[in-house]
Amino acid sequence: MISTKLLCLAAVMGVLAVSQAAEERIYRMCVPQKYYEDCLTLLKDPSEAGINMQCVAGRDRIDCLDMINERKADVLASEPEDMYVAYHTKNEDFRVISEIRTKDDKDADFRYEGIILVKKNSNIHSLKDLRGAKSCHTGYGRNVGYKIPITKLKNSNILKVSMDPEITATERELKALSEFFTQSCLVGTYSPHHETDRLLKKKYSNLCALCENPEQCNYPDKYSGYDGAIRCLDKGKGDVAFTKVQFIKKYFGMTPGTTAEGDASEFEYLCEDGTRRPITGPACSWAQRPWTGYVSNYDAVKGQEKLHKLQQRLEKFFDNGLHAQNKESAAHLLIKEDAVYHNKPEAVDPKVYLERAGYKDVIERDGSAIRKMKMCVQTEAEYNKCETLRRAAYSRDIRPELECVQEKDCVIAVKEGKADLAAIHANNYKVARSDKLKPVVYESYGENDVYVAVVEPTLTHQNLQTMPIHYNGQDERAHQAAAYLNKLRNINTCQTTPSSEKNIMIVNAKDLEQWKNKQLLCANLEKKPVTEWRACNLEAHLPVGIFIRESMTPVEQETIKHLFVSLSEKFGHNGRFEDVFNLFGEYKTHEKNILFNDRAVKFVTELTNEHTNEEIYHSLRCEANLIKKH
Repeated sequence: MISTKLLCLAAVMGVLAVSQAAEERIYRMCVPQKYYEDCLTLLKDPSEAGINMQCVAGRDRIDCLDMINERKADVLASEPEDMYVAYHTKNEDFRVISEIRTKDDKDADFRYEGIILVKKNSNIHSLKDLRGAKSCHTGYGRNVGYKIPITKLKNSNILKVSMDPEITATERELKALSEFFTQSCLVGTYSPHHETDRLLKKKYSNLCALCENPEQCNYPDKYSGYDGAIRCLDKGKGDVAFTKVQFIKKYFGMTPGTTAEGDASEFEYLCEDGTRRPITGPACSWAQRPWTGYVSNYDAVKGQEKLHKLQQRLEKFFDNGLHAQNKESAAHLLIKEDAVYHNKPEAVDPKVYLERAGYKDVIERDGSAIRKMKMCVQTEAEYNKCETLRRAAYSRDIRPELECVQEKDCVIAVKEGKADLAAIHANNYKVARSDKLKPVVYESYGENDVYVAVVEPTLTHQNLQTMPIHYNGQDERAHQAAAYLNKLRNINTCQTTPSSEKNIMIVNAKDLEQWKNKQLLCANLEKKPVTEWRACNLEAHLPVGIFIRESMTPVEQETIKHLFVSLSEKFGHNGRFEDVFNLFGEYKTHEKNILFNDRAVKFVTELTNEHTNEEIYHSLRCEANLIKKH
């Protein structure tokens, strides 16, 4: 009897212990490393809502998704494109549990709805009738004004995009639109290369014909943007406008506090099924952009009780963010002043979440690329980073899609056509060149990230000709600069070794503040003030280059250039989506300089430093002093 009572008591204590453990669970909010301090700032009084919470840092949002998948974190503030990456992670274990909406549209199911607007007296009654019309767009590459219309028209087999291999993927889409619509206003930057952008706008000038400034065909333009596209139609320039519902309501004065710029009774929505609706009523949209929201894993929200506990804590965290003094910190975690937290009644699979909005098809638009581009990598770490880059790039509409292939020798793989491109380090340039490969883009460092020689102002010309050089022997670029200085002084570069004497020092221009009482020693062996580092530096190291076969077609070459410039614009240092994927920087703990140098900031198509060229680099090579790469 006593033993039975003890067993019952133990069982009760066990239940209480489990219950208490559940109450005291610490939920881990994953944030990109660059915003970790922002998260700590916002996370105050973690026990206030009855559920503890802490910030954990991932490299970026892609890494955070992997950490949630591996149960190293529980939740992440994410955008629909991040949810797409989650959906394509192997075990499909993620769940969307709540949304970040705006005050104005807190009851709307979607962040915005892409619609087609026509005049009431228009003869356009179906998608087919759009052929030959004059079109008004928000801008090139934008969701409701470009991606959604192209995706829907292509999927309906109405818009035919040529697969001509002689023109780039970007041009194929522009050509299709130019042939489909008689005139348009489609502003924006068609290519990151200024001359290519100019030539495309000249060749397909009808795409800019309806703009306020057709010659410029770029922002600002009163017929561009969400309201500009409506204005383009309203003022009689176009026959159809692609924009979103919220701006229809504002433009026509249907939003409280707004003044009508046009007469709502003269316009209607064009629906995919060929019907039309008054804009004063419910819209019929082509596709919707889902809300930004919080993503977790199945284990963290299995069952309503678990779901509600996490939602409760998130809501408090979100509220702390809304009332935080540091608004910038909150914005970094996707909490903005006009934001409203909204719980989902049940956890939703990301695939279902995206498909309900018709947004999965928008992300998966092929961009009219003919094929994937195969990037060769050699190590396991390189393959993992390449795959992460591929996932991030595809979700953010960077085309063509990358395909990562692992080979023992990437120069041979590219030469034999097993791959299209490879990231080649400086010491392999000559080998790559001998196998008929050539670079098309290079990694680039920050403007003042160059190596210079600082010297005492009192040193004589004779001193400067003979004195040893002090530098960091473990820094390959510093070693290269020292070797270059020795070459200029007619000293055998094989004798380049670090000295403890500090009369001549190789340092980075970023650190010149501490050497402002010294002078720079230039390549002509003259002394200049430390402010002259742009022209007076000894940077002679070659950056990592993206090499391709010389035999690749001009279109393929241009496509790869565009691909890597786009990657660095979005994921490079200070890129718009650096927090989504940190292209440059330490990939994993103790995994440095994977594929690219951690200190690189972007990709460029030309080497611009006077001393950074292959001839100088190879003239400095001395096998006895080569620094091994790690």
